[in-house]
Amino acid sequence: MPTISAIAHSGRRGIGTVDESMPNAVDLNAAERQNKRLILPGFEGFRMPRFYFNILSEAGSLDDWEGTELADLDAARIEAVHDARALMSSAVLLGYDIASRSVEIRNETGDILLVLPFSEAVKRVG
Repeated sequence: MPTISAIAHSGRRGIGTVDESMPNAVDLNAAERQNKRLILPGFEGFRMPRFYFNILSEAGSLDDWEGTELADLDAARIEAVHDARALMSSAVLLGYDIASRSVEIRNETGDILLVLPFSEAVKRVG
């Protein structure tokens, strides 16, 4: 049976099977697999920043209490664009226009880093 490993490949992490030809493969013991911790050589103790995506509307806000770990603010902005598009798509299918809402991106200390209006997540055509 193959062993689960963390594999460093072109700066990305992935789960695969151990390949002896890959020097960056690290075997994970059962406890690490259970905790879903992937530790790559040279990245022990490294933690990506956590971003929180709150949805703002005239009625108030829907706060993100979990947050998402992402590499940087650029990655968080891309995530916010995807979230806004998905929410607008669902709303349009139900007959609602929620383009006046925004995604507010905060860091772990609660600082507002960026506010992305939903209307900026789509391209105007026509």
